[in-house]
Amino acid sequence: MTRTKRNTQARPFQNLTKAAIAKVEAVRDIAVERAGEARARTSAALTQLERAFQQRVSKAAARMGVSTAKEVRALARQVAELEARVAKLRRARA
Repeated sequence: MTRTKRNTQARPFQNLTKAAIAKVEAVRDIAVERAGEARARTSAALTQLERAFQQRVSKAAARMGVSTAKEVRALARQVAELEARVAKLRRARA
């Protein structure tokens, strides 16, 4: 078999291989894109779920009379101010 004849016979196989590789790459690109979209939708759904959970927990804690973090910080400031006043009064009396 001559070299030209072999090249002619190999060419359809090479073309088929190139087409298959191109198809695989196109499918991979589509799969990566769809995975990214699914990841974004999942992230958004998870954020909504977390927000709803936080709201329910906050409402339940409020019904039970549990102070919020903001209220605790305000009370801590008041206690610190009162402690400073008491210390000042003690120094004034001494």
